[in-house]
Amino acid sequence: MNEDARAIVGQEFDRTTFPPVTAERIVAYATACGETNPRWTQPGPELVAPPTFALSLRGRHFMPQHLPTQLGRHAFDAGKDIEIGVPVLPGDVLTATSTVHDVYEKTGRTGTMTFVVFRTTVVNQRAETVAVVDQKMMFR
Repeated sequence: MNEDARAIVGQEFDRTTFPPVTAERIVAYATACGETNPRWTQPGPELVAPPTFALSLRGRHFMPQHLPTQLGRHAFDAGKDIEIGVPVLPGDVLTATSTVHDVYEKTGRTGTMTFVVFRTTVVNQRAETVAVVDQKMMFR
């Protein structure tokens, strides 16, 4: 693997702080997901966001602006791993920080593929981890 590709590991490429989470947004997300559990759909003191709520957050940059060009011309989603942390409550202010977590190669029947893992860590205003999302992209 080219040293330029490995040099991006550890780079932070996005940090976004979102407006406070509203009860309306939690209910809208839960409803869009088909949830019927009152814990996620009924405004009130017991309302919390469904565990996958952090996946609805979009930072300013999905990928680093300057990826090494030798990764390949074509890329596609190669899956996600999600570690769920503390629940999201109405009024929480969430901050998502995205880094390049790993770069590695695999060789298959059709040749060598390069995988880049983008890690997004979401924390609330109490510095509690809400979610850690590893988004894998395959380049060739």
